[in-house]
This record gives sequence, structure tokens and C-alpha cells, in this order.
Amino acid sequence: MRDSDLAIGGLVLLGIMGAFLYFLFPNLITGLLRGPPYDSIIQAQKNEIVAFNRETEIIASYLEDSWTIKIYRRIDSTIGRNHYEDWTQRVKAEREDLVRDSRRTIDVERPMADRLAQSLESKKALRDKTKGSIFKLNKSPLDSEIEALQTELDKESNRLSEARRHFTESRRALNQQALIGWFKQSLLVGLFAAAMVVLLLSTILLTRNSTGVKDATDSKRASVNVFSFTSTARQRSGLIKSVESPVLADSTFHFNFELQTGPVPRPIADAIQELSKTKTGLKLGSILGGYPETPASRSHHSSETGGLIAHTAKVLLHSEPLLSLLPNPRIGPVAVLAHDIGKVLTLGNQEEGRPHDIPSADIVASLPELREEFDAVTARAMILAIRHQHSKAEIPLNAPPLTETLLQFIKKADLAAVAEESRDAAEKMKLLLPKIIEVFPYIIPELNVNGCM
Repeated sequence: MRDSDLAIGGLVLLGIMGAFLYFLFPNLITGLLRGPPYDSIIQAQKNEIVAFNRETEIIASYLEDSWTIKIYRRIDSTIGRNHYEDWTQRVKAEREDLVRDSRRTIDVERPMADRLAQSLESKKALRDKTKGSIFKLNKSPLDSEIEALQTELDKESNRLSEARRHFTESRRALNQQALIGWFKQSLLVGLFAAAMVVLLLSTILLTRNSTGVKDATDSKRASVNVFSFTSTARQRSGLIKSVESPVLADSTFHFNFELQTGPVPRPIADAIQELSKTKTGLKLGSILGGYPETPASRSHHSSETGGLIAHTAKVLLHSEPLLSLLPNPRIGPVAVLAHDIGKVLTLGNQEEGRPHDIPSADIVASLPELREEFDAVTARAMILAIRHQHSKAEIPLNAPPLTETLLQFIKKADLAAVAEESRDAAEKMKLLLPKIIEVFPYIIPELNVNGCM
């Protein structure tokens, strides 16, 4: 027997079984083929309406409470467009219209479907009473009435199904439309905020670059060579006077600043106690004592009043283990005391904001004690190292080798002191943290972060 014969035989058998089941359970088979009853369709649509109303509440919260929409509303009201208010009213109206139309359709179609269903059930009950046998196949006038009623009820069910399908599609479209509108407005706010941030950062960078170029130009104009080159600097307070001829000897230098002096500050005296004392170091200490309120910086380490003295004392303490790097341990304290001393000029008068390296080198070069205690090569190396702490690339090629060693010595001691100051600041902040947390809830309402007050 071929496979095709088996397939045909199976189909015939299924047809016979289906016909037999129809004769036994006609109502069940007809209901399965016809689809869900009208009351199930109505209940499903009511459930969809309830879910749609919940979605409307969620979308309304997005359109009213999200911070991006609050910003957009403020911008929209400022420019006087009122586009947002019109759009939200339109969204609400469209959603309300859809729910109202769907409920009206149910209210109109359901009574008619109920009457048809009741008539159909009564006719079927009457037919079951009058029909003698299920094998009686001839159609009676009652059967024709039942078919007509069933056809009308099917039409009502189809209209309800079509109304539900239309509601489902409209529901999806309105949700998508509202969320896309919210996303577009939020995206505009995000782009606006990003543009403002970029503009602000660009302004800051341009300002810094222009300030840096101006400072570099002024620094270059004001720079002078301490030993053997012709000076081209314009005369200004706090620096070596301009000399029009080659400088061949230290006696040729002319200084036009008068520094204040005072007693050596206690932190400096305690730190230098264990180190090699020199007249140059004591002179530099007395100069620091003449400016006791000078900070070490404006916004970084030791920015408090008197920070320069405290910072220099810490650098002295951290320099002691590094003295073995130097050929003469007496050089170390002098270099440390001089490395930031120019800040008494740059952070305390009209020169404020200018680099302190040049004034620091000028001050140490102006001290006669330096030439009395150190040979010319050592003095030259010390001045160059202090002058080029932050401009290493500009060190002359004929600088003594000790210059590089002093740069490393100053840098390591300075970084160690800054690290200690950072740890101290962190400990102070840790102690303040509980107090900050305690007052934080009272600060937030004053800040008005969400703009709702």
C-alpha cells in the first residue's frame, strides 16, 4: 500500500469521526468553530480599558513629574510658546475619547446581543424538546429560525471583536505617540544641557589658555639670566633690574625689591634644628618670618593663612632622609627654604597669580650670604634649580650637573610634604563628615534642587 493511500484513508477516518462527534455534541462543536462568545469579548475589552486607564496615569506622571519635562515646561513658558500645555491637553483628550467611544460601543451592542442570545437559547430549548432523535436530519422551520438568530448573533460578536481590535490598535498607537513625544522633549532638554556644559567648559579652557599664554609671555619677558647672559627683562617690582650690557660678575646685579624680615618662625626653627645651619638658611628663614600670613597656595595645599611657613617646615622635615643625594648636606636646607619663598611676592601683592619660580630665584640670588658660604658653581646650580622647578626644559645646556640633582631633591621632599598635608586634610574631613550628614537634610530644601519651591 502506498503512502498516499494511507494519507487519504486517515483523512476519511478523521472526517467520519468529526461528523460523529457533531451529531453527538452539536452545540459544543459549533461553539468551538464559531469562536469566543460575545460576553467574553466584552469582558476582555473592559479589562483592556482598565489597563489603558492605568497606563494613562503612568504616562501622566512622566509628563508632569520627570525633571526633564519640568525643565522643558519652564523653557516653553519662558519663550511663550505654550506648546507643552497644548500637547498634553491633546494627549489627554485623545485618550479620553478612545475610552468614551469604546464604552459607548459596548453600551450599544450589548443589549442587542443579549436579546439575540436569549431568543437563541429559548429556540434551542424548544427544538430539543420537539426533536425526537438526533439522527433525524430533515430541517424544521424552528431550525431555520435558530440559524437566522445565530447569524445575527455572530454579526454582533464580529462587530464587538472589530471594536476591540480597533481599541487595541489605538491604545498601542496612543501609548507610542505619548512616549515618543516625552522622549523628544527630554532629548531636547538633554541636548540643551550638554550644549551648555560644552559651552561652559570651552569658555573655561579658552580663559585658561589665554591666561596661560599671557603669563608665559610675561614670564618670558621678565626672565633674566642670573650669571653670564644679557638680561632683556622689563623692570617691574620684585625682580632683578634690567641690565643693558652683558653681566659678567655678581656685582653687576641690581635688585629693586626690599624684603621684610622677622624672627625665624618657630616651625622653621624646630625643623632646621636637626639639619645643617647656614647663614643663608637663617636669612631665608627670617624673610619667611617677615611674611607670616602668606599661604602656600590659593586653592590647593596649605591654602590657609600662614600656610607657606607650615608647608616649608614640612618639606624641611621630609628632606632630611634625602640629604645623602647631595654632595654637601648644607645645600639641602637652603634649597628647601628658597624653593617657595617667591610666594611672599606672588601671593601677597600686585604680582599675585604669577609663577613664583623666578622671584624665588631672584631672592636667593640677591643674598650675599649665598656667595660667602658656597662656591660659584654650587650657587649657580642652586639658583638654576630654584628658577626652573616647573620649567625643566628651559635649563641651559651648560648648567652644572648638580642642578638636576637639586631638582630631584626638591621635588621628592615637596611631594612627600604635600602627601602628608593631603592626609591631614582627609582626616579633618572625616571628622567633619558626621556634622555634614547631620545638617544635610536641612540644607537640601534651601538648595531647591528640583525647582519646585
